[in-house]
Amino acid sequence: MKHRLYVPPPLKTGQTLRLEASRAHYLTRVLRLRRGSTLLCFDGLGTGWRAEVEDDRSRSVSLRILEVAEQQPRPEPELHLVQGLLKGSAMDQVMQKATELGATGLWVIDAARSNVSTSGGRLERKLEHWRRIIASACEQCGQLHLPQLHEPQTLQHFLDSPPAADLLMLCPGAAALSLDLPAKSLALLVGPEGGWSDEEMALAQARRARLAGLGSLVLRAETAPLAALAAIRHGRGWS
Repeated sequence: MKHRLYVPPPLKTGQTLRLEASRAHYLTRVLRLRRGSTLLCFDGLGTGWRAEVEDDRSRSVSLRILEVAEQQPRPEPELHLVQGLLKGSAMDQVMQKATELGATGLWVIDAARSNVSTSGGRLERKLEHWRRIIASACEQCGQLHLPQLHEPQTLQHFLDSPPAADLLMLCPGAAALSLDLPAKSLALLVGPEGGWSDEEMALAQARRARLAGLGSLVLRAETAPLAALAAIRHGRGWS
C-alpha cells in the first residue's frame, strides 16, 4: 500500500483507532486521505494491517483495522549504529537516515568529546523527538520493524553489555572499511564531532573492536555513519 502509518501496539483485526490531532492532520491534510481510503498501519514489530478511514474530520480521524496485510521478518544479521552524541539537527539526520538504511539498533553514546547536555528534562524530550523521527522514517521507507533506541550512555557502559555482534569502530587514518564483511551481526561505532578519544579507542580495542576508515576525505560527523552504513549494505548485497 502507498500510505503507511505507525501505530504503537497492540493492534488487532476489527479494532477502531482514534488518532491524536497531529496524526489526524497528517492523514487528512498531508496525505489527503478521505473516508473509505485504505492504508497500512504497522506496529513496529514487523506486522502491517490494512486499515480504512472511517471518519475523516480533520480533528477526529478514526481508522478501522481490517486484516493482516504483511508480516516482515526481523532483519538479519542485525546492524547496530553506536553513535557518539552530536549537536543540534545533526543527530536528527543520523537517526532518520540510519533507520532508512536498515539499522536495527540505535545506541547513543555520551562520548568524551560530545558537547551536548542531556540533563534534566532535556533527555526525555530528545528521546521522544528521536522516536518520532524513527517512526516517520519507517513510514517513509517501508521498514515495519522500528529500530530499538537506547538511552545515552558512556562507551564504557555500552562495552560492558554490548549486543551480540562484531564491533567495528570508525577511525580516521585506519585501513579502509572492507566490503568483504562476514554475514554476522555488526555494531558500527562512530564518534561525535572531534572523534573518539584515545581512551575510548583503547577501550574498544580491548574488547576486540576492529578499526576502519572511510578513505582520505574528511567527512562531517553526521555523514560518516551514513556512508559506512550504505557501504555495509552494498557489501552484503542487502536489498
